[in-house]
Amino acid sequence: MGKEPVKNKAAKTNLPLRLNILFLVVFLAFAGLIMRLGYVQIVNGAHYKKVMRANNYQTASIDSARGKIVDVNGTTLADNNAELAVVYIRNASLDGAKNLKIARQLADLITMDKQSLGQISNRDEREYYVLSHFKTLTAAYNNFLTKKEQTNLQNKQAAEYKLLLSRVPDSALHAFSRNDKQIMAIMHQFNQASNLNPHIIKRGLHVNDKEYVDVVDHLNEFNGAIQTADVSSRKYIKNKPFYVGKVGEIPADEINNYLAKGYSRNALVGTSNVEDVYESYLRGVPMKLLYQTKKGIPVGNPRVKDGQRGDDIQLTIDERLQQQVDKILEANILSARSMAGNGQNNSAYAVVMNPKTGAILAIGGKIYQNGKFIDAASEAVNSQFAMGSAVKGATELTGYRYHAMPAQFRDMRIKLPTGSGQKAKYFQSWEVGGLGSLTPEQALQFSSNVFMAKIVSNMAGITLTPAGGEYIGSFPSPNSPRFIKAIHEMRNGYAQVGLGVKTGIDLPSEGTGYNGGMPTNSGLIQQFAIGQFDTYTPLEMAQYMSTIANGGYRVQAHLLQSIHAPSNNPETLGRTIYTQKTHILNTVENTQQEIKRVQKGLYLVTHGSNRLSTGYDLGHGSNVKYKIAAKTGTAQIDPNNLNLYNETLISYAPYDNPQIVVVDIVPRVETGHQNHQIALSIYQAYDKLYHYTSKN
Repeated sequence: MGKEPVKNKAAKTNLPLRLNILFLVVFLAFAGLIMRLGYVQIVNGAHYKKVMRANNYQTASIDSARGKIVDVNGTTLADNNAELAVVYIRNASLDGAKNLKIARQLADLITMDKQSLGQISNRDEREYYVLSHFKTLTAAYNNFLTKKEQTNLQNKQAAEYKLLLSRVPDSALHAFSRNDKQIMAIMHQFNQASNLNPHIIKRGLHVNDKEYVDVVDHLNEFNGAIQTADVSSRKYIKNKPFYVGKVGEIPADEINNYLAKGYSRNALVGTSNVEDVYESYLRGVPMKLLYQTKKGIPVGNPRVKDGQRGDDIQLTIDERLQQQVDKILEANILSARSMAGNGQNNSAYAVVMNPKTGAILAIGGKIYQNGKFIDAASEAVNSQFAMGSAVKGATELTGYRYHAMPAQFRDMRIKLPTGSGQKAKYFQSWEVGGLGSLTPEQALQFSSNVFMAKIVSNMAGITLTPAGGEYIGSFPSPNSPRFIKAIHEMRNGYAQVGLGVKTGIDLPSEGTGYNGGMPTNSGLIQQFAIGQFDTYTPLEMAQYMSTIANGGYRVQAHLLQSIHAPSNNPETLGRTIYTQKTHILNTVENTQQEIKRVQKGLYLVTHGSNRLSTGYDLGHGSNVKYKIAAKTGTAQIDPNNLNLYNETLISYAPYDNPQIVVVDIVPRVETGHQNHQIALSIYQAYDKLYHYTSKN
């Protein structure tokens, strides 16, 4: 009997160990899988459900009615005409043939207007011919293109399609019926739509209109591609002020920006001024259309989630005062034109502003043309004028700031340097014999040119030597460092009060006047000091006057008063969302004593006892109650006619507690004081509305 083989005991021992390790690995794997499934379902379940729903649904939106724009008293300046519309909603499943079928169905229900028919292009006609005469595009390609052409362009679909359309004979484009034209007009609108971005086909419908009723009755036939929606068109107050703005189609250069924000291509948006600046508030919450999808394609009619009308914008403007300002300007233009020598005048401008807050109460501008008035109020914001002596308050504040202000100075003419044999030239004030010895306050009261020349002479290194009742002027080179420094200091001083810089008004654009650069003649700095070099806008002048009136802080000009949520009551504003706060842009670098001296000078312009005070009529007699402080200006604007000038007047009232700034300019006149009359009439209108004189 042979021996049994000896078994490997180590192998028997290792086998269970390996199985145990294998079972452990499998167990850990299953445990990890179970934990991962639990994490996905419990922790991230909501997220994945949302993703799943997103894959099963797609959303489109339709803009709601815009918010209203009202004045400070709630008077409506811009509102909506409620209307209904037929809209088309493109999706990836809608090719040319399907769109043609929808357009044919829709053409049986609605009639496109002349404007829509006028938008039909030559390309639209060629596309319609191809789609209506061939069952497939392949058939059309085979009919109009050779096999070689199709092979060469098989990877250039756009070029191939363009070639196909070009092969449609012109003779085929003259046999379209009236119904064909209707279908093409609808197809043209279809082609403007982007995927799931509702595009208005026809608007201006109402609930009882046959077209609207017919479309509603047939909605199920369109499988969600055609819907009806509540839309609106904008309506404005009669003689709408320019600053309200307007709505229109999205500008071509901004289309991508608006599409990224969810707008449709044919949405109406604010295109100017307040309508544009506050578009994000006025637009409102769009209506949502939720489509169920099958393989990524919307099917059936959507679930509708109503939107919300846009927020309402309340302006600082008082429409009652605005209307009065417009009438005052028109009356005074006619009055000026009736005077001899004023044939070149045909316009006037005015700005009314709260000096403490920067709130604009009214902006007016009128041009008389071809026997009627044209609104030109925007020029009070964007156009510049030579303002003349109205800038002298800024000159004095700058003189104080740079320690160039004389305590007293005699007003006599200044003899300017001339070449050999040339006639003598002079710089002088309006009173030929001079205005005598003046303080800074009196220099404003009597509007002394020479006193202002002395201020800038001290800054620029110009010597004025008395000689027999006049001054002999000695002028440095305009390239000298001191002169250049003085020009920069003048512009810096003017900028601090608001001249030559933007006011910050909440409009898309505003002018800053014209910067004359560095003078090539050093004597021109004296012209600078009396408002005959750089130019400014009426709005800038209002901000400048406000800076003096309120004690030295430059406030940002603004039209916005507040923003309100939509109200259920059309007669009242809803909940306040935002209230505009006063924004101080800068504080002038002058002491309160210096500012008060300038204020005193402006008060003397109107209330000084001497009738040579340039605004004497505004502060005496029955006008004393208005407590107007002012500065007049007469800027010569034509070297060939020194009697032609711009009349300006900047003012505020009441002097001891400023509530209102009034600035006006009457360009191109030779005689009269329409600037005084315009300002006085505005104060009278303001007082009738707010009764400020009786409260003082």
